[in-house]
Amino acid sequence: MKNYSSAKRILSLILSCAMAMGVMTACSGGTESSSSAAEGSSSAASESGSEAEGSESQAADGEEKVIRVCWWGNQTRNDVTTAALDLYTEQNPNVTFEVEFSDWSGYWDKLATQAAGGNMADIIQMDYAYLKQYQEQNLLEGLNKYIDDGTIDTTNIVDSIIQSGAIDGEVYAISLGTNAKAILVNNAALEAAGVEMPEQPTYNEFFEIAKKVTDATGMKFGIPSNDEQSMLFIARDRGLDFFNEDGTALGMPDDSVALTYFTMLKDTLDQGIHTEPEILAESSTNQLSLFASGDSWCEWTNSNMIVNTISQCPDDIDYSIVMYPTEEDAVQQPIFMKPSQFFSITTTSENKDEAAKVVDFFTNSIEANEILLGERGVPISTEVSNAIKDKLDPVSAAITEYIEKVSEVASENDPPFPAAAGEVGSLISDLADMVRYGEITPEQAASDFYEQANEILARGAEA
Repeated sequence: MKNYSSAKRILSLILSCAMAMGVMTACSGGTESSSSAAEGSSSAASESGSEAEGSESQAADGEEKVIRVCWWGNQTRNDVTTAALDLYTEQNPNVTFEVEFSDWSGYWDKLATQAAGGNMADIIQMDYAYLKQYQEQNLLEGLNKYIDDGTIDTTNIVDSIIQSGAIDGEVYAISLGTNAKAILVNNAALEAAGVEMPEQPTYNEFFEIAKKVTDATGMKFGIPSNDEQSMLFIARDRGLDFFNEDGTALGMPDDSVALTYFTMLKDTLDQGIHTEPEILAESSTNQLSLFASGDSWCEWTNSNMIVNTISQCPDDIDYSIVMYPTEEDAVQQPIFMKPSQFFSITTTSENKDEAAKVVDFFTNSIEANEILLGERGVPISTEVSNAIKDKLDPVSAAITEYIEKVSEVASENDPPFPAAAGEVGSLISDLADMVRYGEITPEQAASDFYEQANEILARGAEA
């Protein structure tokens, strides 16, 4: 969440300056990464002219069209996305693509700069945490018209997934895959402790199992960098929204949710079943996770990240995937289906109709998804998901099976978070670390969180 906060502040500053000064000069979208992508794709990337001029001139003659597509990700994502775009060009020879990609942090800085310069790509990859901010700046095209006329076919997509990209009834983003929070469990550690893990334990059940596993194996567990998500789950347990409807304050009436979470952290550390903060801090800079190294018996994670974790583990590892815990007296199911990323069409695009067809292609083309193979999460179309099942590797197949189980019990996702949510997430992480290191009590951390988070949100609403 700390990266969210930094990039969001950059976006707000750039856009504010642009509007105040009336500066809307076009700036180049090219980067080293986007140049590499263009060189690596024979048919997907256009080499002629500036990006903005190329799109306008090609679209104007009603024949050839150049679509700019921008995303973040690793090399695997870049390769399969570019290959899918090549397939689109093969099927639609009048359409070619200019592709741009970056890592996570660089992506948002670049996108903010392009937004201020009026030079955004036709299709941009969007994240749930940024959706509302970009929509409020009138940078994202409404997609209801394309859904209503069938250009973007949602026939085989659960409505809640479509609504995950909606604000006030208008869809601004189409999910590229479905994820859910998950706990990856080492079954050998459970067997050594003589315990079994329920498909969704209560917190008390989980901590009892953790104590037995630590006693039997010495392995512990940790919740690195997921403090804000873990607190969110407790709020959802209690039927509470994390933020109020207009994003000007917390949706929780007091600090009891925060107190529960911070107390949970201290108690598990005191019991010796939670990984020491020094080890967590060190592991955050390592490529190998504590689960993969055998130092942790479980990993609290996102379902689409499990492929990478298991790839680091010994080939014979026996694992299972279970849902985040619930409180024993939970009033609702806290787990929800999470869009991994979205595709959005920008309001500045000169080729919106064609861009909508490309979004539909990623959503509904079985051929395209035989290339993508769920790299961004389980395909949102049930028809597509079923069609590619047999082509998945064992880990991806296990994740798909997990997502299917979650879909049977999941409750509705929270509304898009306000722009200041990133700063609130950083506050939670900072306070959690202070509790881990014994620098502050859970009671003081909860009180500070409630007071400071509301101040952050109120200040953000005034910006």
